Amino acid sequence: MGGKIGLLKRSKRYFIPFILVLIFLGAAKVFGWPWSTDMFEQPSIKPYELPLPYPPYSISTDGTLVDRGPRQKFEAITQNPVSPTNALLVKGENLFKTYCAPCHGPEGKGDGPIIKKGFYPVDLTSPGTQARTDGYIYAYIQYGGIVMMPSYRESISSNQAWNVVNYVRKLQGKLTATEETSQ
Repeated sequence: MGGKIGLLKRSKRYFIPFILVLIFLGAAKVFGWPWSTDMFEQPSIKPYELPLPYPPYSISTDGTLVDRGPRQKFEAITQNPVSPTNALLVKGENLFKTYCAPCHGPEGKGDGPIIKKGFYPVDLTSPGTQARTDGYIYAYIQYGGIVMMPSYRESISSNQAWNVVNYVRKLQGKLTATEETSQ
């Protein structure tokens, strides 16, 4: 019995330092260490940061090569290689509403909700844009603009971009009814 009493007296001497160490470790866990950034630094796209392109010659999800060549090669294309069928125009419209309408507006007039943030997108129905080639519009979608427009190459495939070009031409009134229904 005498051994147990001596053990209790010795353990009381270490009790308060033990509790203080536990409190310190608990508080350190709550407030974090200086090198702990609480998940702020992670592999994600930050605001106003362009998405990183895939490595050259990487394989896309459909098995095609990602490297598309120089922008000028596409800007020189005058005629869209994808026929504007009704089904493809609907696909182009859906893509336009998803990716383009926030800036260019639902009718392509440059009056999307982003204008409230101080950005002034191009009116896609203006005579200047109508005078551009189909390849020029395609290159803008795939490579991005010179100043503000980002590249949508990672989000929109090549065929989908041509569908958006057809839909933009429809908004401009440059597609006739016979072109829309042709196969």
